[in-house]
Amino acid sequence: MDKIVKTLQEGHTQLSKASEETNKILNQVFEEQHHCKRERDCLDQELNNLFNVYQNMQPHQQGHVLDNPYHQDIKPDALWENEARSP
Repeated sequence: MDKIVKTLQEGHTQLSKASEETNKILNQVFEEQHHCKRERDCLDQELNNLFNVYQNMQPHQQGHVLDNPYHQDIKPDALWENEARSP
């Protein structure tokens, strides 16, 4: 009987340690997710700011941005559609 009790106590101790480790890992994951969400929110805000600047440009200024090879990713939807159609 003593051996059974001792085995149960050891099992309980191991489960407690495993539970503590699991909680530590879960807390780290939660903190990392929270950090990533804050970074994503900041990037979303920055993207919105850049989009608003682009939208507020005069049409000839928007064209200048499109002609600049360093801004190739900034394109109106119509240009994206034309590129999708071309082989």
